Amino acid sequence: MSGVDPIAAALNNPQPAPVLAEAGAPIGEIGTGDGSGFGGYEMRPFPPGCPVKPLGILSDAGSSQCCFYLDINGQLVGLQAKNGHSKGAILGLFGHGATWLYTHFPQWSAPKKKVDRKTGEEIILKPSEIVGFDQGEALEALILECARLGVFDPSGRMRGRGAHRIADKGLVIHFGDKLLVSELTADGRIKKFNWTDTGLHAGFVYPSAMPLPRPHHEPTTGKAAIKLLKLLRTWHWKRELLDPRLALGAIAAGFIGGALPWRPNIWITGARGTGKSTFNGKDGVVHQVFGDGVFRTGNASGAAIRQSLKNSTVPVMIDEIEAGADNRRVNEVIELARVASSGDSMHRGGSDHQAHEFTMQSPFWFSSINIPPLASQDRSRLAILELKPLKQGAPPPVLSDWGLSRIGRELQRRMIDGWHRLEATKAKYHLALAAVGHDARACDQFGILLACADVAMEEHSTDDGLPDDQDVAEWAQMCRPDKMAEITEATADHVACLQHLMTSMVQSRGNQEREQLGSWIDKALDAATAPILADALAADMNAERLRNIGLKLVNAKYYPEELDNTGKVTKAARWGTQEFAQAEPGYLAIAGGHQGLDKLYDGTTWRGIVRQALERFPGTLKAQVKYARGVVLSSVLVPLWAFVDEDELPNASRRASAEAWVKSQTGEGEE
Repeated sequence: MSGVDPIAAALNNPQPAPVLAEAGAPIGEIGTGDGSGFGGYEMRPFPPGCPVKPLGILSDAGSSQCCFYLDINGQLVGLQAKNGHSKGAILGLFGHGATWLYTHFPQWSAPKKKVDRKTGEEIILKPSEIVGFDQGEALEALILECARLGVFDPSGRMRGRGAHRIADKGLVIHFGDKLLVSELTADGRIKKFNWTDTGLHAGFVYPSAMPLPRPHHEPTTGKAAIKLLKLLRTWHWKRELLDPRLALGAIAAGFIGGALPWRPNIWITGARGTGKSTFNGKDGVVHQVFGDGVFRTGNASGAAIRQSLKNSTVPVMIDEIEAGADNRRVNEVIELARVASSGDSMHRGGSDHQAHEFTMQSPFWFSSINIPPLASQDRSRLAILELKPLKQGAPPPVLSDWGLSRIGRELQRRMIDGWHRLEATKAKYHLALAAVGHDARACDQFGILLACADVAMEEHSTDDGLPDDQDVAEWAQMCRPDKMAEITEATADHVACLQHLMTSMVQSRGNQEREQLGSWIDKALDAATAPILADALAADMNAERLRNIGLKLVNAKYYPEELDNTGKVTKAARWGTQEFAQAEPGYLAIAGGHQGLDKLYDGTTWRGIVRQALERFPGTLKAQVKYARGVVLSSVLVPLWAFVDEDELPNASRRASAEAWVKSQTGEGEE
């Protein structure tokens, strides 16, 4: 008895299903439903062997009906059913395959005849011949075939050049003119990779495009990655060991970026003379490794990048994206990178008044001398790799000596062959990074970079092919949050919102000097905590200034829920406020919807949502606050300890005392 399980062997070696109907088999009859058709007329079947592939039809609520095809070159084309199938449009679909049209929908010339004068009979001088194709018959067949195939909506089903995930753990790489597709066993493991044509595959459309460089034709070891890392270490990185390894991980991730659950974004920064262009610029190391497998631009808008990619997932390289007086274009591109990191789709209206979907799944590389101001959610999606001036006397590398194109092809093959162990490798780094204090997003960002570098380079002797726990822990220690500028220099959104408020320049009257708003709050706090020394008139004027822009120093007051005589709640528990006194915890009340406050946030993302942003501060309370007669606004109460040095606060307003007081009021923690 053989040890081979025949059922498992059959599942792991599936055979194509038998052909049960020939291409172009009759599509049935239309009419009465009993097979008789209209007057017994049977619809002509769509002819076999068509070099153009009809995909289906999409209609909107109006009169628009669009038929979709993969043309002779494998590109997606949409033609309106009403008037889009002109003779030129159909020829454009078929190109050099137009002989199929002549064969199945021939247009015949009229025969040349003359009448014999003696006998009166017609003599055919030149018989009819095919001189083209019948446009009416061709468009009828094409439109009917699209209708038979059913609804086809290209949104979300288009996949451009680059890597894509299929069947949960599977991988397909679109090389423009061919697809490399993983074949899975019954239990979801990758059995092998097969080359196949572009077009419709597993429910997605892979249109043909310009070819990308192919991976190495044979399996490779980690030698190519080790050689590349040796080259990367010739630059003078700020983090001498970590940065070149993260750079290697970013390069490796670029070959499979579109299939990753999280795409790591990289920012290369450094002054002139650091070798930034040799590493990351046109014809630099990264460019030679990827060849034509990147989209590179120096000054493109977000819309231009989006439209150029066309659902491609190849790496996007933005050169010299410097901060300027107007950062709107920079912010557009950074928004694309933010969306791409998690692989979301973007929707934009088009000139045809239809919404168009763009799938953003490319890793982004930025390069600049200075990094523009970044929101915290954008900075946390970056690995910032800083180059220092080249070491004195260090000769620049001669890139032609390194065979970077071959390294790229071998590294690409290495990442394809290592796809099956990448997820488990990343999981190990993720856990190790979480153990040293990183949040989930940072674990994704740095975990995938370390995992890709590991898959590219390391040969592990363990049974599962995964890295050793000690090695993983050592790299995680190098990535401790306190060592990472990406983390330590990031400012939380709510903190940045309050900082903007405190540093806003204000003036009480037109002839008075402008000063920071924070100084008004300091003066109000000083007057309230040292009333004997304060000028009462000046204190009142300062408090009024604050109220006029929706700010007020207060104490919180708790009102328990109120019950009627049946025990039913007539008024829910709530917070109110009273005039500030230093014997109880102090708060800065910040109004929502106050025009004076909104003006200070003009041109920022917080305008109109200041209260919502500041509610993220720990210890905040919500209350209705009176700012003037008849002006009572929903407000957030930010504890003073959240933005004032505790040494400058009364004891009651310090964090521990304030938190204990809130618990005593609400009964929180009581048994």
